[in-house]
Amino acid sequence: MIFDEIILHDFGLYQGEQRIELTPPEPGKPIVLIGGLNGGGKTTFLDALQLVLFGAHAKCSNRGSLAYSEYLSRCIHRRPGNTEAGIEMAFRHTVEGTEEHYHLRRFWKVSGSGCKERFEVFKNGHAEPTLADNWATQVEEFFPANIAHLFLFDGEQVEAYASQSDSSALIGAAIQNLLGLDMVDQLEKDLLVYERRKRSEEKDAPRHTEITSAQDKVRDLRRRVDALKQERASLQTHRIDKQRRALRKAEDKYRKIGGALYDQKDAIEKKWADAVQAVQDGEFALRDFAGGAAPLILARVLLESAELRDQHEEECRRSRDLADALVDRDKAVLKHLRGRKAEKQVLDALKDFFESDRAKREELGKKDTVLDIASEVRSDLHSLLRGDLEQLAADAGNHLSRQNRRRRDEEQTRVEYESIPSSDTVEDVAKERDELRSDIAELEAMYAAMGQDIERQQRELERQEQSLARLLEADAKDQGRRDDRSRILRHSGKVRGTLEAFRHAVIARHVRRIEQLVLESYKQLLRKGGLVTRLSIDPEDYALTLFGRDDEPLSAERLSAGERQLLAIALLWGLAKASGRPLPTAIDTPLGRLDSVHRMHLVERYLPYASHQILLLSTDEEIAGDYHERLRPWIGHTYQLTYDDKTGATRIATGYLPSKEAA
Repeated sequence: MIFDEIILHDFGLYQGEQRIELTPPEPGKPIVLIGGLNGGGKTTFLDALQLVLFGAHAKCSNRGSLAYSEYLSRCIHRRPGNTEAGIEMAFRHTVEGTEEHYHLRRFWKVSGSGCKERFEVFKNGHAEPTLADNWATQVEEFFPANIAHLFLFDGEQVEAYASQSDSSALIGAAIQNLLGLDMVDQLEKDLLVYERRKRSEEKDAPRHTEITSAQDKVRDLRRRVDALKQERASLQTHRIDKQRRALRKAEDKYRKIGGALYDQKDAIEKKWADAVQAVQDGEFALRDFAGGAAPLILARVLLESAELRDQHEEECRRSRDLADALVDRDKAVLKHLRGRKAEKQVLDALKDFFESDRAKREELGKKDTVLDIASEVRSDLHSLLRGDLEQLAADAGNHLSRQNRRRRDEEQTRVEYESIPSSDTVEDVAKERDELRSDIAELEAMYAAMGQDIERQQRELERQEQSLARLLEADAKDQGRRDDRSRILRHSGKVRGTLEAFRHAVIARHVRRIEQLVLESYKQLLRKGGLVTRLSIDPEDYALTLFGRDDEPLSAERLSAGERQLLAIALLWGLAKASGRPLPTAIDTPLGRLDSVHRMHLVERYLPYASHQILLLSTDEEIAGDYHERLRPWIGHTYQLTYDDKTGATRIATGYLPSKEAA
């Protein structure tokens, strides 16, 4: 990812339109150096980067607990009559080998109804409203907000990360976000909620109450049976049959206007959404497949050429290895033949043959080996050319066939969805049909109730026996449900245990890699090469422990202030490397409270290599003098922030701050 340009419109201290080009002029000059005095707008510039990318999810320096709309209104530059501000950013991001250009426009305006924001996204020069509506999700593919603090940070505030508690919190949050363990945590919470719900289910009321109630009802039903039979026959003839005829007419009319599709609207919408999701999932699967060995299908000829070259180089190596051994062997053979008194003509011919053979081998052994392939690579190359490439090609075809089927399904469901009539078309007919259905349902419920009453009366004695049998059977079913609930709770606990074991295993596996990256970064920054020999991160509480030359724990408090700040920077640097994302890095006040030696180490060993694109926001007492000269070969652009006390505004100009020796 490359930041190409940022434009500030009356944002904070910045008055009017302020534009900064950020594109590195060449790969060897990744640094954009921005100088400004304290209070001149450096931190505001860093907030602008976060705000334009993440919007309401941005972790800006002075937002605190403010509501997003209130924060935006406070970011508008205070000049008479001004009620609007905005930020624009242009950046590039490469997806599957294709470079995509994005332009973000985030503007907001204060009016009588409050502060309203307008956000637009342009991709390759074209407006993308759908992309803008879903930007909070889309930006996670470019620059995840939950790891932004690893790449956009204030150098004066990072020293706190070197303390036991703050470093643990930073490492823990980074590991959780990098490994996606928040999904595992949510699943555990859901399981606990499910278990509590199962435990709190009420048990059925005692069955003897139902038996007593049934016996009382039987005596009343005997007196009512004759009246109910007559009433039920009248209900069927005069009311139910009439309403059913009316309902059939209403349903025929509803069908003709497309009501059947309207009734299935939710299912059709879901089917379409599922088909769209399936197409997206298929695209992700294709990208994952292409991220493996699949591209090698296109390089089969080159691979075969490499195999032939490797065979030739192997023959050259064997010739070099045999050279000395052949000399000794040839002498031994000639000596043996002389001892056997072989003819001189034979000896001379054999000698000429040996010398010619050795000369050819020596000439072959002098040839350079270019590939010098290791045995493991040779084995992989052989496997690819003897079957793996064909399998990859077959798999690629299968992936594409499945994706084509998904696209056809998506098109079919879309056409079906577009055929659904509007609610206005079917509303009146549907209302009439539903009212008829409701009436019939009520009448049929009355009819069924009468039939049940009559049946119970006619089989009074039999029902008494059957009632007892049903109650006993229901009690047995209740026992089965209790057993099911117990089994669910037992297995749910096992699943949570498995999730916990999975979390520990994943964390333990990746913590070792993070330890190594942080240690390498710290050693690269320290002037005392042997001060810290190793470090460890506890997988349980993410506590960071340093070890000195004697392999004894070294408290962070024993480090100097500069060494603690370098440790904090190394921690951010190592975690950024562990993220595996090539993202730009922006640092406000990079040298902070460091002494001259530590500053030089940071200037020489970190700042040029922190990322492929580095934005440095410095005061006139930091990147100045010798430090500026040391960084000059890596600097692609320089700017200065000029604050005017009279207008209370900052303007951005090209060129760095006036020369001043570093402290």
